[in-house]
Amino acid sequence: MNSVRMVMTRRMSRKQNHDDASSSSSSSSKMIKTDDVDVGPWSYLNHDVLLLVLMQLGVIDFLAFSGVCKTWRLVAISNWKTFMASKSPMLLRISTRGNDKDKECCLEDSQGRKFKTILPRSVGSSFIGLTCGYLIFFREKTYDFWLVNPITRHELHFPPVPFDCVFFGTPKFTAVLVHSPSISSMHVLIMLNIIRNEIWISREGEEGSWNRVALLIDVKYLHAFKGKIYTLCCKAGSLKGRHICELTLNPKPKMKWLKIKNFPKQTFLFPKLISSGEKLYVMENFSVYFHNVHELDFDKMEWVRFQKTTDECGFFLSEFRHGAVVKPELWADLQSQPEGCNFFEEEGHGKFFTTRQWYFPHECSSLSP
Repeated sequence: MNSVRMVMTRRMSRKQNHDDASSSSSSSSKMIKTDDVDVGPWSYLNHDVLLLVLMQLGVIDFLAFSGVCKTWRLVAISNWKTFMASKSPMLLRISTRGNDKDKECCLEDSQGRKFKTILPRSVGSSFIGLTCGYLIFFREKTYDFWLVNPITRHELHFPPVPFDCVFFGTPKFTAVLVHSPSISSMHVLIMLNIIRNEIWISREGEEGSWNRVALLIDVKYLHAFKGKIYTLCCKAGSLKGRHICELTLNPKPKMKWLKIKNFPKQTFLFPKLISSGEKLYVMENFSVYFHNVHELDFDKMEWVRFQKTTDECGFFLSEFRHGAVVKPELWADLQSQPEGCNFFEEEGHGKFFTTRQWYFPHECSSLSP
């Protein structure tokens, strides 16, 4: 929340930054006017009314709302997670403005409204993924990692890697950002290098280091779910016999095999784990087999085929292998297929939305300090 507070504070002009008890001329400019009567300053609006208005806004308007006055800013900050969790996926585009200029990020919501921002310190870096609302960049010259939330502009820095590795392209790389109370640093970045079959772990900060873990089995995907880190594994060189494991970090990185009765018989080329609320799914990232979705029944510890229900979810998939399961109320307005989005429906097995890169505002609330 401190990052949200900082960015909102920066957006306030000096005039906006005055307290509600500033000069009379300033106060009068914030009066709500009816036909002939001054009712009161904007900051005196009932909290419930402000919250009702806030929850009807888009992500872009949220930033403007937070800059009206001190009271509105406090309402926005205190309801940040609730607000972001209620927003539908947005199209994400990152463009280069020249080799010597910072990159531009464009977020487009389901109504076609665009939010553009210049990403500082992005010169000479490559966008390689997304986690918890943060864009992940890798700097080719310095071999360090820089993460930034395009909405709050909060940044995280992870040290250079001392190992030779190629991070470009997909599906060679997946990463998750987690908070570990047992580690002094608030944020821990866990990366899976699929080509080299290694997991790298580092704490936030300039002085940190990387812990490289060479794996004896093939690990194909990382996913953070309900405070735990899960992986998809299989025997080296095999597309069959996959298993799901839990990765623990302390006292040292360790893979724990989960005793699950079965695994879907279908062959997965590019499998991924995705989740929604209390449910964990495994699915294929290759378009021909989108419908191959299974849910893990934690009571019986077995995978079951996903079937269409009254509370059916939408499956959102990106070329960078990052995906999410989204509640119906958040994706209903996307069935008009905004430009750059493809929509598929597999009878009885769900709805699928694909694009080059989705951005999921609701994931911004998944990283709790």
